[in-house]
Amino acid sequence: MVQPNPYYAIQPAFTAGEVSEEVASRVDLDKYQLALLQAENAIIRPYGPVYKRPGSVYCGEIKYGGKDVLLYRFEYDVALAYLLEIGEHYIRIWKDGKPLHAKGRRIDLETPYKERDLKNLRFVQSVDVLYICSGRFPVKKLARYAEDDWRLSDAAWTRPAYGDINLDEEATIQPSGRTGDIHLTAAKDIFTPERVGDTMKIEQYVNGETVSLQATENAESRALVIGKTWKIITHGTWSGKVIVQHSKDDGASWVDLRTYTSTDDYNPTESGDVDEYSLLRIRAEITKGTCHIDLSSYPYRHEGYVTIKDVADSRNAHAHVDKILGGIEATADWYWAAWSETNGYPRSAAFFQDRLCFGGCRRYPQRLWMSRSGDYENFSVDKEAGTVTDDSAVTADLMSRQAYSINHMDVGNDLVIFTDGNTWTIAGAETVKPTNITPKNQENYGASGIPPLRIGNRIIYVQRRGSVIRDTGYSYESDGYNGTDLTLLAKHLVRGREIVGGAYAQEPDSLLYFVTGDGEMLCLTYVIEQKVFAWSHFVTDGKYKAVCAVNSGSADKVYIIVERKIGERVVQFLEYFAPMPPSKKQQDYIMMDAALMDVRDGATKEIPGKDVLLGKEVVILADGYFYEKTTLQETSVLPEAARRVMVGLPYKMVVEQPNWDAGLTDSGTMQGRPKTISTAILRLTHSFGGAIGKDAALQNKIIYDDERMELGEDVLYTGDKQITLPAGGWDTKGRTLITHDTPYPFNLSAIIREVTVGG
Repeated sequence: MVQPNPYYAIQPAFTAGEVSEEVASRVDLDKYQLALLQAENAIIRPYGPVYKRPGSVYCGEIKYGGKDVLLYRFEYDVALAYLLEIGEHYIRIWKDGKPLHAKGRRIDLETPYKERDLKNLRFVQSVDVLYICSGRFPVKKLARYAEDDWRLSDAAWTRPAYGDINLDEEATIQPSGRTGDIHLTAAKDIFTPERVGDTMKIEQYVNGETVSLQATENAESRALVIGKTWKIITHGTWSGKVIVQHSKDDGASWVDLRTYTSTDDYNPTESGDVDEYSLLRIRAEITKGTCHIDLSSYPYRHEGYVTIKDVADSRNAHAHVDKILGGIEATADWYWAAWSETNGYPRSAAFFQDRLCFGGCRRYPQRLWMSRSGDYENFSVDKEAGTVTDDSAVTADLMSRQAYSINHMDVGNDLVIFTDGNTWTIAGAETVKPTNITPKNQENYGASGIPPLRIGNRIIYVQRRGSVIRDTGYSYESDGYNGTDLTLLAKHLVRGREIVGGAYAQEPDSLLYFVTGDGEMLCLTYVIEQKVFAWSHFVTDGKYKAVCAVNSGSADKVYIIVERKIGERVVQFLEYFAPMPPSKKQQDYIMMDAALMDVRDGATKEIPGKDVLLGKEVVILADGYFYEKTTLQETSVLPEAARRVMVGLPYKMVVEQPNWDAGLTDSGTMQGRPKTISTAILRLTHSFGGAIGKDAALQNKIIYDDERMELGEDVLYTGDKQITLPAGGWDTKGRTLITHDTPYPFNLSAIIREVTVGG
């Protein structure tokens, strides 16, 4: 028996996005009534509607079509942004979809990075300088000096960070001198050829020393190395001046530090401190009598620095002294630089509290280094009165049961550190100092190699193993960082896949894009304040390989690299997703992939893009009129001349609703009962084209006023469209499926289904 009166069911929004088939019976979930089973080539707006994704605009081919490429943004300020194409041994710079040129040639900067290194690159930017970490090579600096002047160089540390002190008391090193080029002799096997170019810090205990000068006229003493405290004493009867002079450049130049004057009536006794290792000497200018002067240095621990120039064997090396050594005595207190070919180089970077921070290297995978405050390339530690100064460099280890490696760092109110096994924070509420840094363990999921994406005060990251996407952020309730699995209801989108890239576009719809290893694009509409987490996915004629969002005026421009087959060639195109204007004119939209456009002064039959898409099945929009799919040949021309012609690759949107449900009725659930949907009412905005039915095999076209197109008028429709669905019999699901494959926009705000339920 069939109920005589049909039931009208509305789906007023789609903000639950695409869910898995396994969720198709979860009618108990609040999100169920707002969900879709399929949202292919569609995007969910945060306020409810679902719309066909925009097409992509062709920019050009990347340098090497068969190799992986990384995209990264270089944003000088809110109004000036560039796109970096980073491939094997090169960086190419793009602006507004076009490559930059200098002296008539593309700007291609040579790099040491191989294809396998690209996934390990991490970046942090300060105005016009981008620091690049790789783990395998010294930290690089990409600097923009002018639009046509870009330079890549190694970061030149004022003082690098150093590793742990040597713990073998028998492994001493004895220098042959204190300055210049010297010989280092080790008591054990220490030196290897890979150490050439590395720096060492050598600590030596320096005894106090006194230099005496008996002056009756102008005279100078030899220099003393002062580590901290000095003292001068004079005696005798004399007239003139006694000057204590100070040198910070190993005696190349001298400045007066103290001056004492006597006319047969004064003998000074004074002590003082220096703020860094330096040389002191006495200069006497005596006009009468004899002055006996003693200048003394107090005992201290001296830190000197050398760079290895050559390795003779495992116990002998030649070095250049970068900062004067304390003496020529052997010492076991020495350190290698933390970053080197032997130890590896920093893996990640961030700016936090006006310090440049680096995280992890091969030798110290869990170590965090912070530069001196305000001095980004200086990792030295200064002491005053035996105490480390607050602005000195900071070093901290993330202590855990397993030796996890730091993968990423992200900065908001706190410094958030992601390892491959857990997440840590360093609080930003208090100023970080060498004596005040407390890493706090948060979550224990671990992050993959894909850089996290910050959205407001939340961070989206790909969990270790690359198939779960999570968010995290500070919670007042738990006084810690926690979040959720954003893929929980859409496991079909990530199951058996690896996420290989991601990007976030804040405007216009707060969208996250994730590239999968098999070439699809996952799209997540994410608005935490409204609890909107809505998935969809994109497919194209080819494979998505990389994605990057770059600031562009009032919106974000999302660039993609797509691998496509053109004839017998496999190429990789750089493209960007076209903007979606709020326009009533169909010709203002780009709804085809790898699109090329030609606007002419006069109408012709010529078709653009033959040098790019020759041999491909394309769609053409000429003066707003759609020409059916055709294979683009050298001889192809338009049937009618046109002034504005767009050509590109077609793609199809598929939107499917889950099982229909009306909640609990007097007779129980509607699930499992036979039902049929005879009519659907679509609430559309600026739309044209499409078809609807119970499945892909049974569909009716959505009918519009085609005569308006023949007259050259605007055809995009806004309002309700009532469509009778094909007669397809009864089933227990009550689903509705919409497809759209023409190069026009399609914006769906709601669906009303006329459902008849079997008795």
